[in-house]
Amino acid sequence: MSTDQQQDQPALYLHAELLPNIRHITLHISFATAAQPADIRPEICLSDSCRAITVSLPPLYDNGTETIKLPARVNEASQRMLNMAVQRNGNATYQGGRQREYSFRMQVDDARDALLSREEHFDSFVPWTATEMASYTRLCCRHCKNVILRAPMSSDTGDAREEPRGWEWKDLPSGNWAEMMDFWHCHKPDPRQDDDHNADASAARFHEDQNDTVKGYGAANQVIATPGTVLVDVATFLVAYADCNGLKQVGQKILGDSTDGRMVLRCEQCNSLLGIEDTVSKGYKLFKTSVSASKQMPKDQSEDPWESHPLETVVAAQLLELIERESARRFIIHCGQKDGLMLWVFNPDLRYSNASSDHSITAQRAMKILFQDSVNVDEMLHPESGKASSLSLEELRLPVDTYDAILQENFENGRLALCIGMNA
Repeated sequence: MSTDQQQDQPALYLHAELLPNIRHITLHISFATAAQPADIRPEICLSDSCRAITVSLPPLYDNGTETIKLPARVNEASQRMLNMAVQRNGNATYQGGRQREYSFRMQVDDARDALLSREEHFDSFVPWTATEMASYTRLCCRHCKNVILRAPMSSDTGDAREEPRGWEWKDLPSGNWAEMMDFWHCHKPDPRQDDDHNADASAARFHEDQNDTVKGYGAANQVIATPGTVLVDVATFLVAYADCNGLKQVGQKILGDSTDGRMVLRCEQCNSLLGIEDTVSKGYKLFKTSVSASKQMPKDQSEDPWESHPLETVVAAQLLELIERESARRFIIHCGQKDGLMLWVFNPDLRYSNASSDHSITAQRAMKILFQDSVNVDEMLHPESGKASSLSLEELRLPVDTYDAILQENFENGRLALCIGMNA
C-alpha cells in the first residue's frame, strides 16, 4: 500500500452500551476515511453465540476489522436488522466530511441468563472484601512493595520457624446498619419496674446485654481494632497498632488540613502515604488505594505475587456505597483544599465494551457521570446563613495523592466514566 493510502487508512472504533431498563444494546461504529462517505459501507457480522460482533471495512484498507464482545447476549434477529440498516445507509452521520458514524440498537435475548441480576451487580462492587481475603494474605506498599502486614505468629516469641496462625478478616457493617442500631438502643423502651423481681426477665436482660457486647452494636460499644483481626470497609483496612510493620507516623496534613490531630502513616522505605491513625478505634486505617495484596502462601515463590485495584475502582465503590446509603446522585469530591469537583451520577451501573486498533475493553462496569470544577468547596458544603443549602449533595473526601491521580487520569483527559472494575 502506498504512503497516501496508508494515510487514508480508517481508524475503526466500536462501542457497545447496555440499556437494561429497555433490554437493548446500543452499538456505535466510527471510522475516519479520506474516501467519499458513500463509497465505504462496513460489513457487520454477529457471532453464533450472539455475544460478539465483527465489523469489517473493504479490503482496500489494512487492519480494517475489529471484534467487540457485547455486554449481554442479543437475539438472533439482530443480524437481519444490522444488514438491513447498513444497506439502507441508515443511522449514518458524517463528521467534518471525513468521519463516518453508525448507531444501531439491538434487542437483548429474552433468556434469563442474558443479563446479570441487579442484586448480583451491586453485591460485587466493593474491592477486597473480607470473603476475598485469606488467612495468610499480606499487604505491602503499592509503590515499593515494602511489606507492612505479615501473617501473625502463634505466639510472641518471634521464632522464624513458627507457622503463622493467620489473619481473621471481618467486614464492617454499612453506615445504615450502624445508624439503625444506635437509634434502637437509644430509643428502645425501658423494662417494666415489676419485672425486677422476675428471675426470667432478669436473665433475659442479662442475655441481651451480653449479646450487645459480643455483636458489637450495643449503645455503649464501638469498633475497636483487635490484634490478629483486620476489619474491612469500602475504602480502608483497620488493623491494630501492633500488627503493622514498616510504617512511620508523621504529624502533617493528610486530607488537606490537620484539624483532627490524626497522624499520617507513611512507608518507611519510599515515604508514600499509606493511611492514617484512628485514635477512636485504637488502630491504623490503611488506604486500599495505597496498598497491594498477596493471597499466595508466604512459602510459595512467585515472580510478582502482589495485586492492586485501580484507584478509580476504589473511588467508584465509595460513590456507589453513598448512592445506596444516602440515595444521592450529586457529590463534591475534594482533598481538603479550596477547590474540588462536582459530580452528577447519571447511571451508577453502566455496562459497556469497546474496541479499536490500540485497545479493547470487554463487558466492563462503569459509572456515567457529568462533572465540573468547583472553585469553592466549603461554600457549597457549608453556605452562609440565609443562603439555601442542598440536601441532596454528599461529600467524598479523598487523600491528596488519590485525588490528584484521579483528577489527572480520569478528568483532565476528558473521560466521563469511572471504572468500577468488574468483568461481566
